[in-house]
Amino acid sequence: MRFDKKKLIFLQKKWIEKRNISLVQKAYRTEYKNQKAPDRKTILGCVERFEKTGSINYIAPVPKDLSQKRKKAIELIKSLISEKPELSIRRLSIQADISYSLTRDILLTELKLKPYKYQSCQQLDEDDFAKRVDFARWFLDLSGQPHLYTICTDESYFYLTQAINKQNQRMWLKERPNDWIEQPLHDEKILVWCGFSANKVFGPYFFENSVNQYNYLDMLKTFFWKKYLDTANHSKYYFQQDGASAHTANTVQNWLKSKFSDRFIDKKQWPPRSPDLNPCDFFLWGYLKQRVYHPKPTTIEELKQNIIREIKSIPKNTLKSVFENFQKRLELTILKEGRHIEKK
Repeated sequence: MRFDKKKLIFLQKKWIEKRNISLVQKAYRTEYKNQKAPDRKTILGCVERFEKTGSINYIAPVPKDLSQKRKKAIELIKSLISEKPELSIRRLSIQADISYSLTRDILLTELKLKPYKYQSCQQLDEDDFAKRVDFARWFLDLSGQPHLYTICTDESYFYLTQAINKQNQRMWLKERPNDWIEQPLHDEKILVWCGFSANKVFGPYFFENSVNQYNYLDMLKTFFWKKYLDTANHSKYYFQQDGASAHTANTVQNWLKSKFSDRFIDKKQWPPRSPDLNPCDFFLWGYLKQRVYHPKPTTIEELKQNIIREIKSIPKNTLKSVFENFQKRLELTILKEGRHIEKK
């Protein structure tokens, strides 16, 4: 904490009078009631500054004058990285003929650069931009806060063995570990369907085989529809699904239209190749896959129970936040003229 000039002068005067830290602090509390007294370091710093400079004012540190060698190194690193920003620190240090530590220091402290990873996303076709904008405008023009009454759905595979991220998952050890993490060549997996809104989760449902139009429609009729009818204000809800072939089959589309009427977001309305707009993709699956492996399942049945547990424990305020984010993404889609709004 910095003190104004008046208080610094007071501290210096009291030090000359008392020559005792505790007495100076006591005098400060008497003079400035209800204020915390400066600590020992602050008082001695004020005294030392006055003895050295004859002034109680804070003096900004004088920046070090960079050596010619460092200046040349900075310019060389700047030039190399502008041509090839993907160069590693080690490659840069070799090409610039300077140490690894100096190269790293220049990148971080002098050039203020940060190491970003390559990002990937689903490729959009030329026609997709307009479809994404059209959908965003249509949805945002709906009345009655539709983002709070939209059921977004999708399927995803969950493997029995948690995937290892070699880039992000590290161990800080003195020596390289000799033990290995064994992973099966053909791991067991389960296909999970889930739908959720800002108010409720409809799932999970486990497909024993790959999904097709027949078992998907059967799931909608026998599993989802009952839960939907038990939902408060269910007639307000819109239903969304992506463009997977099981979803776009005419039998499925016709059944959903017969149930939801104009509140069904059909294959003509939902923009293709847009996982960045589906809350299942940009939130749900990643959220669950970080949690369902604690504790570690040893069977598919245990994995199912972990999935059920974690889905049930998603906080209500989180659900609402996700769909508020969904609305913001649609607004951003319009601003970006249908282009990607995030990188994955």
